[in-house]
Amino acid sequence: MSAVSRGLRNPFRTRVRTAVVVLLLAIIIGLFAVMVQGALATQQRLESLQANVRTVIELREAGAFGTGGFGADAPAGSAEMGREQGTEYFSLRTLERIGGIPHADHIAKIEEYVMDPQIDPSVPNAYAMLIGLRPGTPLRAIGEVDYENARIVAGRNLGAQDRDQDVAVVGRHYARERLGIVAPATDAVLSGKTINIGGRPLQVVGIYSTDNDFGDNHVFIPIETFRRVLHPGDKLSKIWVTADSIANVEAIRNELQQIPGVDAVTAAEQVASARATLGSIAAATLYGSLLLFALGGVLVVFIMVLTTRERIKEIGTLKAIGAPNYEVVKQFLAEIVALTGLAAVGAVVIAVLFAKILQTTLSVDVQIDGETFLLIVLGGLTFAAIGSCYPILKGIRLSPIQAMKNT
Repeated sequence: MSAVSRGLRNPFRTRVRTAVVVLLLAIIIGLFAVMVQGALATQQRLESLQANVRTVIELREAGAFGTGGFGADAPAGSAEMGREQGTEYFSLRTLERIGGIPHADHIAKIEEYVMDPQIDPSVPNAYAMLIGLRPGTPLRAIGEVDYENARIVAGRNLGAQDRDQDVAVVGRHYARERLGIVAPATDAVLSGKTINIGGRPLQVVGIYSTDNDFGDNHVFIPIETFRRVLHPGDKLSKIWVTADSIANVEAIRNELQQIPGVDAVTAAEQVASARATLGSIAAATLYGSLLLFALGGVLVVFIMVLTTRERIKEIGTLKAIGAPNYEVVKQFLAEIVALTGLAAVGAVVIAVLFAKILQTTLSVDVQIDGETFLLIVLGGLTFAAIGSCYPILKGIRLSPIQAMKNT
C-alpha cells in the first residue's frame, strides 16, 4: 500500500474522533469564511454610502429625527405646529425658498418626499411608512442607514408613466408580511397584487430591498397619488438637495439652514451614526474570524500531535524496513488533507446556514459565491499546512530504535 493510500485511510481508523474533528473544523472554517465575507461586505457598504452622499444635503423639519416629524409630538417647524401658530413650516413653500438662496445656481438636483405612517396591528411589524416621491427619484427607505438607494428585486421601479397613477412599489418585508410574497419574488407573483391606501386599491408594480427588515417595510407611491389619496395638504417630510460639487456643499448647507423650519444635514453628519453601526459590525466580524482562525489552528495541531504519537510505532516500522523520509511526509500530508478536505465540504453547508443567520440578525448581506468557496479552500489548506508541521518534523527526526523504545 502506498504512503498516500495509507494517509487517506488513516482518519477512518478512529471514526468517532474523526467525525467530531471534522464537524468542529467544518464549523470553524465555515464561520471563518462567512465572517470574513461579512466584514468585507460591511466595509464596502460603508465606503459606498460615503461615496454616494458626499454632495448630498438632507433637509428635514426642524427638530425632527429623520422620520419626517411623524412622532407623538410635532417638532418645531412642523406642519401641525406651523398651522396652529400661523408660522412658516416645512412645506412646498420650503421648495420655493430653496430656489431663492444665493448659491441656488450650484444646486444640481432637488428631490422632495412626503411621508405618512401606516400601522397594522395584525402583522408582526405593525409600523410601515408610506412615502410619496416623484417617479424616477431614488427610493430612499427609512432604516438604520436610510441614505442608500433601495434596489428593485422584482417587477419595476416607478417611472414617468406612473405620474398620478394608482401604483406602488413595496419593500420585501412588507410584501412578505402583508401580501404573502416570499423571497425570492418574481415578476409573475405581482400580477393582480394590490394594496389598500386611503380606501383606494393601488397596484403593486415592484418590490425593493435594502437588506434591512425595517427599511424593507415601506411603500413608495407617486407623490401626486399620495396627495390625492391621503390629503396631506402642502406639507413635506424630507427634501434632498444635491450640490454640483463638493466645494459648494458647505456654503449651500449654511444658506439652507437659514430657511425657517428647516434642519440641513450634510453627508458627514448623515453617515456618522451609520459609520458607528457598520464599523462595529465590521470589527466584530473581523475579530471573530481571527479568533476562529486561531481556534482552528489549535484544534488541528492538537489532533495531529495526538495522531503522531499514535503512529510512532508505525513510523518506526516503516523506517526500519527502509522507507525514506519523503514517504513519511506523504503519508502525513495525505492524512491531514483528507481530514481538512472533509471539513471543507461540511464548511460549505455551515457557511450557507450562517450567512442566513448573519443577514437576519445583523442585516449584513453575505453572498455565498466563488469568494466564499475560495476562503473555505484556503482555510482548509492553511489548517492542513499548520497541522502537518509537527508530524512531518517528528517523523523525519524519528529513528526506528527510538520508536521501539517509546512503544
